[in-house]
Amino acid sequence: MTAFDYVVLAIIGVSVGLGWWRGFVYELLSLLGWAAAYFVARLFASEITRYVPDVVASDVAKTAVAYACLFIGTLIVSGIVAWSLSKLIKFVGLGLMDGMMGALFGLLRGMLLVLILVLLAGLTGLPQQPFWRDAWSSRSLQSAALFTKYFLPENVAKKVTY
Repeated sequence: MTAFDYVVLAIIGVSVGLGWWRGFVYELLSLLGWAAAYFVARLFASEITRYVPDVVASDVAKTAVAYACLFIGTLIVSGIVAWSLSKLIKFVGLGLMDGMMGALFGLLRGMLLVLILVLLAGLTGLPQQPFWRDAWSSRSLQSAALFTKYFLPENVAKKVTY
């Protein structure tokens, strides 16, 4: 095993640990909160722009400020909801099940994160380095990345090489 394998195991291990600690309900609602934050900001930023003070001069900057405020505000609200429901789940005695499901969620998230990092590394010279070539897990991760590169834009997918 090389440093590559240890980094992969660390990423997945930390993600599983966070999933266990936070629980499935919190993890799922957090993920939904990020999606909601994106959609709320995307849908309402142009409406909120008119309330941004004139200290912000350009229209583009006003839109960016409105987008950021809506995005962050939605994340805060969804975080409070996620935290509250997570505490409720633990209160009614489902904490162990919530933790186990959270760990499974963390495993999937960690694997997805590793896959994304391997895809990004395919755009660089990292896969030619000895720590990568000699790694126990690099070949299977590269195969998975090559399978998923078809979901990327064509001009980016062409540049992913191993």
